[in-house]
Amino acid sequence: MTNESEPAEEETGLVGVWTTRGVDETLGEVEVEMTLAADGSLGMVLVLASGARRSFPGAWFYDEDQLVLTGAYFTPDGESRVRWRVEQALLLLEDAAGRQQEWHRKE
Repeated sequence: MTNESEPAEEETGLVGVWTTRGVDETLGEVEVEMTLAADGSLGMVLVLASGARRSFPGAWFYDEDQLVLTGAYFTPDGESRVRWRVEQALLLLEDAAGRQQEWHRKE
C-alpha cells in the first residue's frame, strides 16, 4: 500500500525535470516542462511559441502501479493517472486509454 504523504523514491529515476513538445488545443505549439521533486511537489510549465510561460503547481505520488499527477494543469478532473517506465533519459507515460507520451530528461 502506498502512503500518499510520502513522495516517490528517488531510485525510481522519476525525480527530475522532464520535457515534451506538443500542440495545445487553445495555445498552439508548446513545450511542456514537468518537474518531479523528491518532496512530492510537481511543477508543470508550458512554454509557448512566443516565449511566454504558464506555470501550474501540483503534487505527485504512487498509487499501486500508477503514477498520480495532481493540480490545475490536469483538466477536467485535477489529476492524471498513468502507467510509467523510465528508460535511461526517457520517461514513457501511458494513460488508461492507451495514449502514450514521451518525456525527455532535461540536462
